[in-house]
Amino acid sequence: MFQRLLVVSHTDRSDTIRIISARMANRKERLQYESKH
Repeated sequence: MFQRLLVVSHTDRSDTIRIISARMANRKERLQYESKH
């Protein structure tokens, strides 16, 4: 199965969560994530 890893920036506003941006993780971010999970 094909998997994708996204980097998401968000903010918490009272009773909602707003997504600021979402993008594909770069190689360095993928390796960092994989080493911890």
